[in-house]
Amino acid sequence: MSKVHSAILFDLDGTLVDSYADAEDCWGDWAQSVGVGDVFDLSRFYGQKRSDIVRTLLPHLSEREILDHAERVRLAERARVAKVVALPGAAEVLASLPPERWGIVTSNDTEVALARLRSAGLPAPEVIVSADDVVHPKPHPEGFLLAAQKIGVDPTSAVGIDDSPMGIAAARAAGMTTIAVRFRQEESALQAAHAVADGVGSITFQGRPDGITLRIPGVEL
Repeated sequence: MSKVHSAILFDLDGTLVDSYADAEDCWGDWAQSVGVGDVFDLSRFYGQKRSDIVRTLLPHLSEREILDHAERVRLAERARVAKVVALPGAAEVLASLPPERWGIVTSNDTEVALARLRSAGLPAPEVIVSADDVVHPKPHPEGFLLAAQKIGVDPTSAVGIDDSPMGIAAARAAGMTTIAVRFRQEESALQAAHAVADGVGSITFQGRPDGITLRIPGVEL
C-alpha cells in the first residue's frame, strides 16, 4: 500500500522550470563586466545564493559591494525570462495536485520566481518560500520547515523534491521524504535522496482526501 504524504514541496529552477539559459546569460554578462572570465560556468554554483557566488569570485569586495553586484544580477534575471520553459510534465503534475497541498521552496527571490513561473506558464502556489523569507539558505532546512508550517503540515509527513544536492540535504534535514530529479547534476551527487527520478513528469501523483500518494517506477516510497 502506498504511503500517504501530507504535502509536496518543490524546488523551482531545475525541478519545475528550466531557467538555465537565461540565468547563464545574465551571469555571463556580469562576469564579463567585472573581468572574471568570458565564459561563465553556472553549473559550478547551481543552487547557491547570488551573494555567495559573487563572494567566491570577488572575495576582495566589501559586503556592501557584494550585495550590490548580487542585486545587479537579480534585476537582470527578473527581466530576462524569455527562454524559461516548464520542464516536461511539470504543468500536468501541478494541475493534478490539490492547491493547498503543494508549495515551492526556492533559493531565488520571490520576484524572479514569479517571473519564471509566468514565463513557463505554470501556476503560482499559495505557498512560496524564497530567499526573501529565510535567514539560512539551503542546505539549511529553514526554507522547507517554513513551507511546511505555512501549509500547516508536519514536515516529516511531507515530500521535498529538488534537483540539487544542497536542496536534497535541506529537505532531509527537515525530516522529509526526499526525491532528487535529474537535471544537471551527476547521479553520484544525488544519492542522499530517498529516491531519484528522471524528472517530475516521471512521478505519478494522486490526490486523496487524506493526502497525496506518489509512485516512481521501480521505487518504493
